[in-house]
Amino acid sequence: MWLAKIVFFVSVLYECNGYIKQCSDCKLYRACPEAIQFAAITNDDETKSTKLKSSICGVEIVNGSRMPKVCCSDYTLTDDRSGVPESMTLKDSIEEHANLPLLPEECGKIYGERIIGGTVASLYEFPWMALIAHKTRLRSVNNDLYFKCGGTIINSRYILTAAHCVVKKKLYKVRIGELDLSSKEDCQGEYPNYICEAHLQDIEIEESIPHKEYQRMPSKNDIALLRLKEPIDFGHKNVAPICLPVLSKLRNVTLVGKVGTIAGWGTTEDGTKSFPLRKVDIPILPTSACYEQNPETTPNQFCAGELGKDSCNGDSGGPLMVENQVNGKFKMIQYGIVSYGPKICGSAAPGVYTNLVSYMDWILSNMRP
Repeated sequence: MWLAKIVFFVSVLYECNGYIKQCSDCKLYRACPEAIQFAAITNDDETKSTKLKSSICGVEIVNGSRMPKVCCSDYTLTDDRSGVPESMTLKDSIEEHANLPLLPEECGKIYGERIIGGTVASLYEFPWMALIAHKTRLRSVNNDLYFKCGGTIINSRYILTAAHCVVKKKLYKVRIGELDLSSKEDCQGEYPNYICEAHLQDIEIEESIPHKEYQRMPSKNDIALLRLKEPIDFGHKNVAPICLPVLSKLRNVTLVGKVGTIAGWGTTEDGTKSFPLRKVDIPILPTSACYEQNPETTPNQFCAGELGKDSCNGDSGGPLMVENQVNGKFKMIQYGIVSYGPKICGSAAPGVYTNLVSYMDWILSNMRP
């Protein structure tokens, strides 16, 4: 709502030629990652509106609408936070959240078996991947479990996924520890380093918690939690939680230009479902690239992908991950949830992801021991 008011404000300025601010980095608001981040971590609409109005340096016509251009440097965060409003730092609300201890400190471990540039995930590469089974009359090769979406393990009782995977769906179970759906035992390697894993866990769902303000069309707040009836057994190497951007330094990372990894059992380029877990590395794009395809894109989403590389049907609810350093160790951090994309996967239009930086408080506030 606040952005719509600003668009109107910009239109008035445009008619009156009222903007006078000049800077060397005047760019479309949605092409400024720092501005997007400021909007995501600032709860007060008046603060956001005041900041945006003071930084406007022009307008640009996008799909027939006048959109604001801002001095991107006005939103640059400094390491010492001097001069930065308290509302721009989420330490009080996230790093000191009462439920923070529910997220494990040990998470996102990167094993030596990880194959960089491969297309099929290796054993133990993504032990936080989950499959969500819906109740259906259809029989499948998966012990009568019909998997439609993915998700990630964030602690022993909670799976993080997309709201569109759970709203108005008959949920059944969550499977974890899976790698190849076509076999009961997953084996990789060559003698003498031939390793097999057969510890699957199918756990019933106790509670579905979609975002209360989830909207399907246009997509907004596409995020949900699933609470499991029983705790996950972390005693096996093929099951482990992923890290979330809890620390402020992780939330303040500029994602644009970085390479993210997506993984899932979704449709492949030949139109068939994948039995083995697959992965692909994709570039994270400026919000303007997403906005050109969908003007309804919000600051709580981001886009990623390139021609021939994208998430696809069946990958919904799965993670977009970025390697980052936490306490001196490189770990996998989940920054996005697969939300939606073009009808033709891997086309020029990018995929859209729910930005977890905007939802850390929601995640923690909706968890319980």
